Amino acid sequence: MSIEIASLEPTLVAGMTSDELAAAMPELVLTFVGRAADQAAMWRDWSMRWLTAWNEHDLERVLTLVTDDVVYEDPSLFGERLTGKAALREVVTMTWRAFPDVRFELSGTPYLALIGTGMAVPWRMRATFAGDMGGGPSPLGIAPTGRRFDAHGVDVYELNDGLLCRWSTTTDLFDLAQQVGMLPGPRTRLFQFGIRMQRLGAPLLRSIHRFRGRHRR
Repeated sequence: MSIEIASLEPTLVAGMTSDELAAAMPELVLTFVGRAADQAAMWRDWSMRWLTAWNEHDLERVLTLVTDDVVYEDPSLFGERLTGKAALREVVTMTWRAFPDVRFELSGTPYLALIGTGMAVPWRMRATFAGDMGGGPSPLGIAPTGRRFDAHGVDVYELNDGLLCRWSTTTDLFDLAQQVGMLPGPRTRLFQFGIRMQRLGAPLLRSIHRFRGRHRR
């Protein structure tokens, strides 16, 4: 199958097989070089303004850097996808309320997408869990513990005409929950007790799963 690399859009990649994508890799890299040069100034300007707006807690400036239909994905939303500036406003407001002293910084080399205007950015987040998360967009709705934390993760951004149109963030929620005192450490007695309870309850869960499976047929 012949693939016209120059006309490939990010949405079309999802329909390609692994073999097709692997075969297209050399040409993708070659076309990427020219595109990356064209996008360099756009990414520099947007990234600097984005980071400054977050660290200065400037909500309106954050919102000027996204499209009206921006899409946001976060593991703390448990699969829910938020769309639009109003939804993002709630995310930002909840973050600053829960972590009033939060600071973000880039913690590694950014990675640009071979197709489209995507970029993956490793980050570091340091803050104190000093405010309530209740009433925000996340269903967690947990109360503050007053604990400091130092978390790392990766954001994947996609721009449209110089504005953020899609944002997906990934972090280790298990590690974060331990740092803020929501979960015990893996070597503690409480954690091991939880593991033993899970093993005791697993046979019952398997039986329930088999029962439901039979009744779905």
